Amino acid sequence: MDRYGENADARFGILASSKDKDLQRLGIPNDYQSTKRLRVGPWYGDGQEKSNSCRHMREVITEFQAQGLELDAVLLAWGTDFVRKDGKWSIERARGYKRGARIKDSFQLRVNSYRVLMTRGRDGAVVFVPPLAELNETADYLIGAGFRMLVE
Repeated sequence: MDRYGENADARFGILASSKDKDLQRLGIPNDYQSTKRLRVGPWYGDGQEKSNSCRHMREVITEFQAQGLELDAVLLAWGTDFVRKDGKWSIERARGYKRGARIKDSFQLRVNSYRVLMTRGRDGAVVFVPPLAELNETADYLIGAGFRMLVE
């Protein structure tokens, strides 16, 4: 927030995967009920003076609301729905799809979702990896790939 404090036109906000089950208990409302109430246009477009602006960093958008749109910067809350486990990516903790949904490759959908989430910030992105044991290998992988640790 401080980075863009003097730039009223800058847009930044919190993003998270729609299929994660654990972020909500950490105060990151990425569940369907929370995100369906979000008015996407005002979230992206309204300034600091409006209560529903992304600049307040209260409401979360998922890959569905973020697809095709960009912010100046994003705070991506990494979920347990796409983790490194024993040296491979795993989606075993992801929320399931609706019964009857014709999903050919749920793993590729998670890969694509995180690709969308990670590329929404024009100026930058900060990835928050929650301090959960099941995310330790993921955090180590991201650091090994070039991500810098901001705080320990």
